[in-house]
Amino acid sequence: MKTPGTITDFVAEQLRNRIVLGVLKPGAKVPVYELAEELQVSRVPLREAVRQLEAEALVDNLPRRGTVVRQLSVRDLRDAFEILQHIEPIAAQRAAAPENTAVVDEMEHWLQKMQELSDRQVPSVSEEMLEAHREFHFALFRAAGEGVLQRHLCMLWHTCERYVMNSLPDVARQVAAAREHADLVKLIRKGDAEGATEVLHAHLSASLTSSLRYLENAEAED
Repeated sequence: MKTPGTITDFVAEQLRNRIVLGVLKPGAKVPVYELAEELQVSRVPLREAVRQLEAEALVDNLPRRGTVVRQLSVRDLRDAFEILQHIEPIAAQRAAAPENTAVVDEMEHWLQKMQELSDRQVPSVSEEMLEAHREFHFALFRAAGEGVLQRHLCMLWHTCERYVMNSLPDVARQVAAAREHADLVKLIRKGDAEGATEVLHAHLSASLTSSLRYLENAEAED
């Protein structure tokens, strides 16, 4: 299902996962040289990975401080979701086309994986759940086809991911999100592009609301 990428892709995913899962917290300095040694990669792909994460609004390069994890931001979150509301439905509409059955098969695979993890009571904020949730949405994005739309969808998802994943410990939201995912797959499988678009809009709106709630709680704790 998941195809391996370049060394830079591998390093970017390792860094991204640590940010999403809270190993590297907002404001923390990214230990670039230590990570190069730990991951057994040269500094070139590591620097390229950092630039990639900077484009995703996950890290900032600050004078005299170097690379740090970007602070959580209401503006980043709202902006990313507003753009997703406009462009992710295009992927859903394309996925509903008859020639895209392989896309739906892959979405269904990751949907079942998320359900299995939930049944095993694997925490929602975990590497296993993170991968399954990410790959579910990326399978949909691949229906957009290679090119600018797919690249922007992936980048925006990475911007939102740390907010979304950390809002899922809310059990009610977890249950609702699982239902929305299942409905989305069912409608795309039927070729109902309009219905899939409606479900996706509702899913994105609910995810934004839940993510904003997480952000408010995080700010209150700080």
